Amino acid sequence: MQKLGKSQLYGVEGHFVNKSEVQNYINRVKLSNPQGVVLCVDTEEIAREKVKTDGAFNVYFDIGEKVYVDFLGKGFDMGAITKGKENHESWIIDWDELLFVTPNNMNRYREHLISDTDYLNSARRRLQHLLNIGYKPEYIKGKIPRTYKPMPASFKEMLLEDIMMPIYEKRTNLKQNGLNSFGVQGMIIQGELCPIEINRIERFASKNVYDNQEENER
Repeated sequence: MQKLGKSQLYGVEGHFVNKSEVQNYINRVKLSNPQGVVLCVDTEEIAREKVKTDGAFNVYFDIGEKVYVDFLGKGFDMGAITKGKENHESWIIDWDELLFVTPNNMNRYREHLISDTDYLNSARRRLQHLLNIGYKPEYIKGKIPRTYKPMPASFKEMLLEDIMMPIYEKRTNLKQNGLNSFGVQGMIIQGELCPIEINRIERFASKNVYDNQEENER
């Protein structure tokens, strides 16, 4: 039997494309990593709708130290939050505190809540971005709220029970395998948690919410 080399963890990226764009996407992956694998799934129509979200999340684990949680509100997808372009609400939880956190007391660990003025500017940038990538004004009209509503307890419960606690329970195995820090990113669609990416460490390189980056990065 052929001996396998040392296992390596590569980033996993989720990306929605039209069928006509699949080959170009495969070419991009192979250019980045000749051993890269592209898994194509014919998703439901709603999965491609960047405005039909209940929010987007970014959970970064520094195993044994801290858990960082960032969240964007309704109508936003993960592209803006995972690259540090937008951030509406953030929490920083000490690792030793994780077993004390509940949906009802999680705000005790909140580090950032966007102001009404800053949120309105964020919503305007979001609408402009959607127009830039081809959405019609009549389609996005009214889809992005004018005011931000903080993350509801039901979303906090999903992040705690479906992401944070399973990782906490595997902390020893993760550290033994060299996984000391990584992130889980995704969206909430129709009230369900939809993780899309994991271990994209470069996504956390900057916490400057208002960095100017190219629109096509979203």
